[in-house]
Amino acid sequence: MRPYYSAARFFASGAFRVLTGWDVRGRDRLPETGGVIVASNHISFWDPPLIGAATPREMYYLTRDDLFDIPGVGWLIRSMNAIPIRRGVADLAGLAQATDRLREGAALLMFPEGGRMQDGGLHPARPGVGMMAVHADVPVVPCCIRGSDHRRGWWTRDGRVRVWFGPARTWQELAGAGSDLTPGRALYQRVSEAAMREISILRTGQQTEASRGAA
Repeated sequence: MRPYYSAARFFASGAFRVLTGWDVRGRDRLPETGGVIVASNHISFWDPPLIGAATPREMYYLTRDDLFDIPGVGWLIRSMNAIPIRRGVADLAGLAQATDRLREGAALLMFPEGGRMQDGGLHPARPGVGMMAVHADVPVVPCCIRGSDHRRGWWTRDGRVRVWFGPARTWQELAGAGSDLTPGRALYQRVSEAAMREISILRTGQQTEASRGAA
């Protein structure tokens, strides 16, 4: 991990711990080395920095390209390993750069739903995560984040942030035993949908935990 990134992560982790009293679980499930995709639900602008601060490895992020044109913001997100991606089109250059990072052994944060879901719920997966996992031949670690969309409740702990990681799965495991592993949209979609099911399992656990805390 680069010294600059390590220092930024240390500062962010401490700040989020104080601000949110966050509950981070399963971070040891992330492989220590080698390419890996962290696949998470996405409910808030704060998700990437929260997940990045909770992850023990240096992370790369797919970030919409227009943010790189904002003075100051562009420099900051580049320094934190953001990879520009054009939304609404098949940005082959951005995807190729992300695939190269995975093949070089990096960890990449992706959102199977394809973007931020403002209602806070889980939505159907798109094939992107599956496509990246298959092409780079890397495992997927599911992640579920909760409470990041209730920033006003951070101080009172009414909307406690939870970042839970599930066990790493190979894309072959996610595709299913005995299934057709021929690269293509059907395979990519199947892998992405399986990743979303893993996220849903984590979310159910978080909801149960929150209900107990409220009782």
